[in-house]
Amino acid sequence: MKISLTELQELVNKALVKYGYNDEEVKVLSEILMYAQMRGNNQGIVKLIGNGIPKNMNGKPYEVVKDTPVSALVNGNYTHAMVVMDAITDLAIEKAKASGIGIVGNNNTAESTGAIGYYASKIAKAGFIGLAFSSAPFQTTAPHGSTEALFCTNPLAYAIPMEDGEIVFDMTTSAVAYYGLIEAKTQGTLLADNYGYDADGNDTNDPVKIMGGAIKTMAGHKGSGLALLVQVLAGSLVGAESFNSSSDNGGNLVIAIDPNILSQSDDFKKDVTNIVKRIKSSKPVNTENEVMYPGERGNQATKNVIDSGYIEVEDNLLNELKKVVG
Repeated sequence: MKISLTELQELVNKALVKYGYNDEEVKVLSEILMYAQMRGNNQGIVKLIGNGIPKNMNGKPYEVVKDTPVSALVNGNYTHAMVVMDAITDLAIEKAKASGIGIVGNNNTAESTGAIGYYASKIAKAGFIGLAFSSAPFQTTAPHGSTEALFCTNPLAYAIPMEDGEIVFDMTTSAVAYYGLIEAKTQGTLLADNYGYDADGNDTNDPVKIMGGAIKTMAGHKGSGLALLVQVLAGSLVGAESFNSSSDNGGNLVIAIDPNILSQSDDFKKDVTNIVKRIKSSKPVNTENEVMYPGERGNQATKNVIDSGYIEVEDNLLNELKKVVG
């Protein structure tokens, strides 16, 4: 169903207010959710349906508990993870401006951080290389060779500035994002492949059965190795917890790197731009397909939505969102 961008934005804001967020929090959460929705990323408005993302009324303002010129550790104090990760991204940018690099992590957030490419992209828009990692003790994904859910979906992202825009790469280390399962369940569809196991360890493409079993890692042992890296960087390093679904202590890590500490920023951006141009000019698999760089498809989808003023939202998903608003 097509809906105007303005109307969808209003529905999202109303849902967030209903979940108990103040104006400042609504602004941050809404921007991150709409970023994902406009790019066709499954970290968008699907987060607002069903049980949604009600505000933790026991949460307190996040606080910096360890600080150096190039790094900081933040206690999220159970403020929503998107709000906290947006704040640590801003702090990493500040430190990179002052010292050439900023490494900032947080612990004690329970909710999903959403499309973490948003945070890496924010860093790249400031002229820096951005890296982002997110982990949670919510066990959804089996290590390669196992059918037991231990990891969360453990996403990672990077963004690199170019002369005109930025490269943005955003992925889960699981074969499918958990909210991809929720979207498929809401739509009443099966997944394209056997991306997980049921409770008995059998391969399945049924999102409901995978929710009761485990998601596979993407690319087998390679995805499992990346999931472990994310678990260490956004878990162990920042004092978040691993492998305990009853815990609310999730963690995130963002890194901002000023190209000038090793290169000249303008030269760096020019070289990255030339790399991308060469990739795009390479021989395609077939003449109907364009060779694209990471983030280009999402950028184009966002531009199309903004230019037209309308966005396509799956019927069941939109109806569920309207139910939340009432």
